[in-house]
Amino acid sequence: MPSRCVNNLGGKVLLLNVTPDQVNDYVRKHCKEYYEMPPDFVFRDIRMLLASPMLVGLQVRKQRILLPFTKLCSGPGTMLYEIAAKEADLEFIRNNLVKVSK
Repeated sequence: MPSRCVNNLGGKVLLLNVTPDQVNDYVRKHCKEYYEMPPDFVFRDIRMLLASPMLVGLQVRKQRILLPFTKLCSGPGTMLYEIAAKEADLEFIRNNLVKVSK
């Protein structure tokens, strides 16, 4: 069964206690490639908790993924993580989510 603890992914928090629109705007500004992620999508055996579909961004040259998450354990609030990514992680996102055009 997938975990719900995004802390297991490591990385750093870019945005904290923001709205889904603020996350989506940040991803659009900072990523050339982004995909719509539905609530409860499972990435690296972590179930992504979201209230609604949000954007996940790929920064291919930096080998980073910008990943939204809603944390239940430390009070409600949407956040955006930047995590290190391997090529397999980028391909997993590309193969399992719908790309959003600019």
